[in-house]
Amino acid sequence: MKITRWISLACLAFLPLASHAQVNDAVRALKVLPAPKEAHLAKGRFVIEPSTTILIGNSEDLTAAETLQREIQDRTGMHLSIKTLSIKTTIAAQTTTGHISLDRLTDRGLQSSLESEGVKAQDEPDKPDLKKQGYVIRATDSGVRVAGRTAQGLFYGVQTLRQLLRTEGPGGKMLAVPALGIRDWPSMEWRGVSDDISRGPIPTLDYLKMQIRTLAEYKINLVGFNIEHVFDFQTQPLVPPGQAALTPGEIKELVEYASTYYITLLPEQQAFGHLHQFLKYEIYSDLAETPHGHVLTPTNPKTYDFIRQIYGEVAPLFPGPFFHIGADETVELGLGQTEALAAREGLGRVYLEHLQKVFEIMQPYHKQLMFWGDIAVKYPELLTMFPRDLIAVPWDYVPKTSYENIITPYTNAGLRVVVAPGAGNWGVIWPDFESAFVNIRNFVRDGQKHQAIGVLNSTWNDDGESLLDMTWPALIFGAAASWQPGESSIDDFKNSYDWAFYRNNDDDRTFAEVMENLDRSHTLLAGVKLDNASHELFWSDPFSEVGANMAVKALPVTHDLRIGAERAAESLMLNRAKAHLHPGTIDDMLLAAWHLDTLGLKIQFTSEISRFYWDAYRNQADKIRVQDDMDEMIDINGRLETLRDSITQMRKMYAEAWARENNPYWLDNVLLRYDNLALEVQAKIVAVQQAERQYASTENLPAPEQLGFFLK
Repeated sequence: MKITRWISLACLAFLPLASHAQVNDAVRALKVLPAPKEAHLAKGRFVIEPSTTILIGNSEDLTAAETLQREIQDRTGMHLSIKTLSIKTTIAAQTTTGHISLDRLTDRGLQSSLESEGVKAQDEPDKPDLKKQGYVIRATDSGVRVAGRTAQGLFYGVQTLRQLLRTEGPGGKMLAVPALGIRDWPSMEWRGVSDDISRGPIPTLDYLKMQIRTLAEYKINLVGFNIEHVFDFQTQPLVPPGQAALTPGEIKELVEYASTYYITLLPEQQAFGHLHQFLKYEIYSDLAETPHGHVLTPTNPKTYDFIRQIYGEVAPLFPGPFFHIGADETVELGLGQTEALAAREGLGRVYLEHLQKVFEIMQPYHKQLMFWGDIAVKYPELLTMFPRDLIAVPWDYVPKTSYENIITPYTNAGLRVVVAPGAGNWGVIWPDFESAFVNIRNFVRDGQKHQAIGVLNSTWNDDGESLLDMTWPALIFGAAASWQPGESSIDDFKNSYDWAFYRNNDDDRTFAEVMENLDRSHTLLAGVKLDNASHELFWSDPFSEVGANMAVKALPVTHDLRIGAERAAESLMLNRAKAHLHPGTIDDMLLAAWHLDTLGLKIQFTSEISRFYWDAYRNQADKIRVQDDMDEMIDINGRLETLRDSITQMRKMYAEAWARENNPYWLDNVLLRYDNLALEVQAKIVAVQQAERQYASTENLPAPEQLGFFLK
């Protein structure tokens, strides 16, 4: 390509886009997540060959270069060499030979070279994050250059370049980069994820590292771990789960590892509510607002000695600028030891004074403190009294058209804000992405509108069962929405997800369609006034009146639920090889598909078993009919045996999935639920067998309700 042609095209490349709604077709066609702000395609492409070299001008950029090197090797088998050269050398090399150069925009010679080619590289007052985390990419048929003012910006540019590599040639063993120009920077400085590791699953160190690497690919730069009791506290030896508690050595290793991927780790150590795992012990009884409850009492000075102790262990391990003190859902406050104080001063003031004391305790550590915003927002008249350095984290996980009512009380009071939507993964067999996407899109949009400094997209494990590998779509959408400006497009995200996350072919939506088939389970069940495809629905006793009533509600949509789940399972089994990146997440998607199918099977079989037994009971004079009905229930291929076998198979699959992510701690509590459900079905097999023997001797069957068959 001639330089003159490149200049003319590049000059058109960088027309600013005010919002994602204005993303042009060229950007949309790239299917990059997050979508770049400014991009323009030109004619031509740069083909990567075994002789292509990755050139870096700074050893600090080796991590970025290695992520690109691995991408190319995993997809083609080519192992490109990485060479460290001076900036001037890389500029000269790229003008004559085909290389990929990773450079810093701090070099004036490089800036001039890019400017001469129409790529604007100078700082701009209205784009401050171009300086901190932004990058530019220029690709022609003679080479590729990625440049950032900082190592972090360059790293993000390389992550975009990885997604730009398209396969071509026989067997798809060649990679090419389309000729283009990109200039990009984040809309929000802090783009975060909050992961609950305190209720149920505690990830292994290897899994946490994989999680960090994967989030960094999509420009996440803040990862918080919600901690209640799972740190290896030396001052509180009764509390930590010995098999899985995070040790100081592991945290230091994680902090260092995360820093190489430009991720700051955020400790979220509770210091008000959510401390039942401490307060259940009698030695902490004087610190509990209510006996063995969840909330620390502000009335006892020993409460603050306790906070000093635990924060004294945790805070020094995290060198980042932030510390999250929790302070959400303090529902017991004012109901116990604080009752008289709250009646005298007001609950809001008691809450505020506790946060002020925690703020004072944390002053020696020089941290900017975050707190969950669900309680304080109830007392807007007191918010101006909060220390200015506190950062409010308003959260809401319900899809709404606007979240300004929980953001503006803080911004009006002069407090900084980080908005916290949710990944919709808790309490459900498969995350409720349709709700989560709307929640994330609108909350992030409103956060940007009111100058929130960041996002903390949240996962939770309320019932101790959720597996993170099912949650990636919501986490990646959160990453995209917080980098992109304004209201992000859910449709564009879905259309890009196969390529951006799995490197599935550009025109293939296999995994997005799997996601949609699984998501449909929530819509179907909500349509019959059951909240969603919940674990509660799966664990309900099918032979109780409550379980029977739930089955009656669900039965009209169960066929469609199972069809969606089975289509998803079939597609995953047939198309697993299409996941050229992150293939390890496929197994959890398959687990969810079979779990949903087993839920539907349980609902259908509960109805059919009950119908067969009622038919036998009403036709006891017809021995052949009775025998046929009994065979449908308890023969070797009878429905009760099939239901039991499906549950035990799910138990095995779930245990394997858990082991891929987590330490053994807590797993037995979940497996016990599978065991109990299977035993309930096995007990029903025995009961029907006994009824069959009774009929053989007396020609009388027990009443259906006596056996738990409430569906007539």
